Amino acid sequence: MRKLLGMLLGCAMLATVSTAALAEEASVKNGELLDAAQVMVKASMNKAEEIDVPMVITVMDMDGNVVLFHRMEGSLLASMEISQNKAYTAVSLKMPSADVKDLAVEGAELQGVAVQHAGRIVEFGGGFPIIDPDGVQIGGIGVSGGSVAEDSSVAQAGLDAYEAQEDPELTASGGELLDKAMLMVQAAQEKAVEINVPMVISVVDMGGNLVLLHRMENSLLASLEIAPNKAFTAVSLKMPSADVKDLAIEGAELQGIAVQHAGRIVEFGGGIPIYNGEGVQIGGIGVSGGSVAEDTSVAEAGLAALE
Repeated sequence: MRKLLGMLLGCAMLATVSTAALAEEASVKNGELLDAAQVMVKASMNKAEEIDVPMVITVMDMDGNVVLFHRMEGSLLASMEISQNKAYTAVSLKMPSADVKDLAVEGAELQGVAVQHAGRIVEFGGGFPIIDPDGVQIGGIGVSGGSVAEDSSVAQAGLDAYEAQEDPELTASGGELLDKAMLMVQAAQEKAVEINVPMVISVVDMGGNLVLLHRMENSLLASLEIAPNKAFTAVSLKMPSADVKDLAIEGAELQGIAVQHAGRIVEFGGGIPIYNGEGVQIGGIGVSGGSVAEDTSVAEAGLAALE
């Protein structure tokens, strides 16, 4: 009997330790790559301002999914996709995008590779692998907005800061909305940690174009689309996404609206308009990763940072 009790007690203690360990592992955080991305983006933005070329900067993980996206005011709209594609090239081929060109010419080893992956492979500079201190590739950075040389120099500035294990002060401005978005994301992230739910946080401008996307470690992969769509809903209809539901039911004024805009209209909470000091709407914030109530609370915490 004593032996049995001892075994049961031992199992109970092991279960307690395991539960504590799992709880510690499950604690919400940015994660290694997002922490590195924030360092790289600050250094890259500083370099972009130094050379006076507004840039779009993207960091992706090894699965080709965006971890951090910043679009500086005045950057080329086309650069939104190009910067992501450069980062994708760096992770999908595990090489700088500049190295693809010579390998993709007629007769070379990767001839025709640029048309693969729905045209996401880029054959010019600005995309680089991100290598951790142990020499392991953990992601890719892509920069677009200027010449190939300018894009590459901005990306390299970010990589240099990460390699030096620096955390540079952000001295550059990304424009009114991006500057506000960065403040909102910091507050929203703190709220997500507080409620222990990893989130994807996004901000779009009044054209529905992404300005910032911030994906916390272990957040839902589906949230990469849902969060920007909530922000899009907030700007395209100029209302919180939570208000759409009652207007979209059968017989209501906006019946069927959810299928418009390629399904980007969201009928549940987590997307809220962003207003400037004069009460003019300048964008929308969208948060996804938890329940509707949790998403909304995180979005509201972000907005509160502007008050």
